[in-house]
Amino acid sequence: MRKFSKILWVAFLLPLIWSCGEIAPPPIISQTTSSVLSTSPIVLTEDEAEESIAFEVSPADFGISTEVTYVLQMDRPGNDFAAPIDLGSNTSTTILVEVAELNRRAISKGIVAGETGNMEFRVKAVTPRNISDLFGAPASIAITTYADAVILRNLFLVGEATAPGWSNDNNNPALFRDPVNTDLYVYTGFFNPGGFKVLGRLGEWQPQYGTNDGSTIAVNDGGGSDPEVFTIPSAGIYTFTMDLDANTFSIEPFTDGAGTDFATVGIIGDATPGGWDGSTAMTKSTFDGNIWTITANLTPGELKFRANDAWTVNWGADTAISGIGTQDGPNIPVEEAGTYTIWFNSLDGSYILIQ
Repeated sequence: MRKFSKILWVAFLLPLIWSCGEIAPPPIISQTTSSVLSTSPIVLTEDEAEESIAFEVSPADFGISTEVTYVLQMDRPGNDFAAPIDLGSNTSTTILVEVAELNRRAISKGIVAGETGNMEFRVKAVTPRNISDLFGAPASIAITTYADAVILRNLFLVGEATAPGWSNDNNNPALFRDPVNTDLYVYTGFFNPGGFKVLGRLGEWQPQYGTNDGSTIAVNDGGGSDPEVFTIPSAGIYTFTMDLDANTFSIEPFTDGAGTDFATVGIIGDATPGGWDGSTAMTKSTFDGNIWTITANLTPGELKFRANDAWTVNWGADTAISGIGTQDGPNIPVEEAGTYTIWFNSLDGSYILIQ
């Protein structure tokens, strides 16, 4: 009886063993990304500010029948789309982008107003099915911008007196721009003794701001000589102020204390990833414990800064993009969705959101 059972058991297993050897691998689904079809130079003019540019893109194929949404993204060259801007989307292969919007976005990404520079574009194809997004190859397009009534420059610290040293793309702290006088920049924080400069674009050495006479601002926009450094005499907390309209600067010792050493500071609000239910933690600078930063996806809505995951200490203001947050101040408006690098100073409440 035992011998018969063993024979039956072997007879049962043999087909399974044979069938395992014959199982074919699953088929590979072929997918095709979407790309921008034209890379011709784009010249933007203020007269056409309210008109739209039609970007034609190629169809994407997820390998299955599904609805596809095409999202046109832009970023500065060489940034590998680390902080892309979504310019527009459509379920068809024609994406419309308003001239004024493209002009503003190109300037914010580093093309000087009224000049020509390159931007990289790519297409993100999205489907409601549980399938990963498809990203097309980047395309470089030359864009000629026009001068907006208000130009929102972003400026960054560099130099031996600052956290990144002389690296031009090392999480360089942003200067805080006045929300009313957009030519006025202020940064209060710790400096080492030595020199520093101000850069207009991360990863590039021009525009570069410094001083040659110790009292006025000198700048190399890319066609001249680099200026000399601003100088910090000894380690400490200073307030550095630049007025680009008046072409003046000042460096003053900060005498109101070293600030509070908060364990955490985070962003909170319906514009943030955690909504109003919980803070999204920012990263404290190891160089200056009053400086906090985060790169986050925001949606239209509001946000505030708060310390230690509680409402005991929180900062708010009524100005979007940049401003001075005050204790229990109003919610900060976020008007446009996008990926933002946010800088916050818990010493004086200043903040700036950069796309």
